Amino acid sequence: MILVKRNEDKVRSDWQTLLSPSGERVFARAKNEIETNTTMIDVAVNEAWEIKQLGNFDEALRFLNIGSEIIERFTPNLLSLLSIMTKFSRMVSALAPVQPLFPADFHLAELTNLAYLNMLLSQVAISTKQRFRLKLYTIGKGISITSHYLITRIKNVVTHRSPEEREWIEIAKIGQDFSKLSEESVRSFRALLEALSNEAARDLARELYVSSDTKSLPPGR
Repeated sequence: MILVKRNEDKVRSDWQTLLSPSGERVFARAKNEIETNTTMIDVAVNEAWEIKQLGNFDEALRFLNIGSEIIERFTPNLLSLLSIMTKFSRMVSALAPVQPLFPADFHLAELTNLAYLNMLLSQVAISTKQRFRLKLYTIGKGISITSHYLITRIKNVVTHRSPEEREWIEIAKIGQDFSKLSEESVRSFRALLEALSNEAARDLARELYVSSDTKSLPPGR
């Protein structure tokens, strides 16, 4: 374990953030999809709150419904991406040092507990690859939990036409948790692509169906 720690310290000092051409293209497309959907969720939830404050309750409920639909559609795609990332992480020889999730970044108690567990297990894991896969697993569990909470609470508010301010604020805070997990997904995806060869990045692109013109990419790094 001491030798592994020394090697990881060296990786930390020597690591250069450089993506292959294939990796850069795959990252840009995946990042755009994640950030676009996350932004739409944020806008829907926040606009719903602001419109409610202005007194247009029916329109506020409509925005909440839109947010719920986006979450329901986007969550399986994000979980699928994390699963594929876990698969491809086994193909790399070295990864940049992995930062665990921080409990203070989350509102939901379940996510706070998950983050504490992630920090604890990260100290036990021997290699950076193990820490990376552990983080992906934790992000995936967090996204599943947060998505379920958001959809359930939004549907409850809409169905009962609840004006209770506490419920609306809670939805907004859980939405922030979802955004944080999405950001961590993007960071993890970039870390993986930095470690993949150009050929592996092409394979990843094909599996994600985000690159239809990989043949035009230049070979090698």
